[in-house]
Amino acid sequence: MSEDTAQQVYMRITQKIQDCRKQLDQIDVQVSTNQRESRLAALTKREIEGLDTSVPVYKSMGKMFIQENKDDLLKDINKSSEDSKALVEALEKKKKFVERDLEEATGNLKDMIKSMQATAAK
Repeated sequence: MSEDTAQQVYMRITQKIQDCRKQLDQIDVQVSTNQRESRLAALTKREIEGLDTSVPVYKSMGKMFIQENKDDLLKDINKSSEDSKALVEALEKKKKFVERDLEEATGNLKDMIKSMQATAAK
């Protein structure tokens, strides 16, 4: 393998490793955000369920609050919680795929370095 070709392959592999690490960091941030949203929804649901039906409840809409039926608000909270959980599951699957790509790229880099060292030793 010529030096130019080896350098190009090395650059491609290191770029793939960097991209995989960036993706993993982004996935971790998204997972933690969605887990936090899910916990917040569960906490809010618990508090609202403890309220009497005569107590008015409000839903945040941008910069304002709209009075809403307690049952409708609980349905919205349940849907939001389920959506967050589904997204976390999807992100975990994506994370496993990206980790596999990272391991493969790292292995390719190690193999390339070993072959270059073997070639240089001859």
